[in-house]
Amino acid sequence: MKLVYIHGANATSESFNYIRDHIGGADLVLNYTSLVGFENNLQQLTTELADQRQIFFIAHSLGGVYALHLANAMPDRVLGAVSLSTPYGGVTEADFAKYFMPFNRLMRDIGPASWPMRQAADIKITHPWCNIISTRGAVPWISGPNDGVVTLESQRHLSHSMDTVDVAFNHYEILLNQRVIRIIKQRIRQITGPARTTRTRLGP
Repeated sequence: MKLVYIHGANATSESFNYIRDHIGGADLVLNYTSLVGFENNLQQLTTELADQRQIFFIAHSLGGVYALHLANAMPDRVLGAVSLSTPYGGVTEADFAKYFMPFNRLMRDIGPASWPMRQAADIKITHPWCNIISTRGAVPWISGPNDGVVTLESQRHLSHSMDTVDVAFNHYEILLNQRVIRIIKQRIRQITGPARTTRTRLGP
């Protein structure tokens, strides 16, 4: 199994240093820049994974949307995924912000009406998949309960077709705590152990 890490928007693979130190195993960290747009990045990431087999994604925020698209494109080479704080329903504020920042590619890529999010909603998830939802750290300028960056509603957008686990951390604390490490390890064991299942609901 190859653990493939995909970071969030405007971040780097350094985001995963704590998690990687505690998970171990054969891994690959991918980097991209939101300046060039989702589709260009998706093509780049697909190329970087061309020789990889038995992939298990660990992805933060927008990285989870990339992981979902990649798994859909290479279903026979993916075993499953854990995403962290991923807004599968998009960021509503971005659909308005793109009119004030028309040259900002990220704003055009993350709104609910954007191509990446509309396509993600139509993807049939066939792999064991879990989104760990960060529930703490709300800020008033984001509509609805949020983790300081994205809404809880968006993180739960695909909960009908993937497992979800709530944790009381904010959007960035989720990358730096032992409970998340335990959840990721449990999901990996479910893939590699003898009692592999397609979906297993986790408790709190």
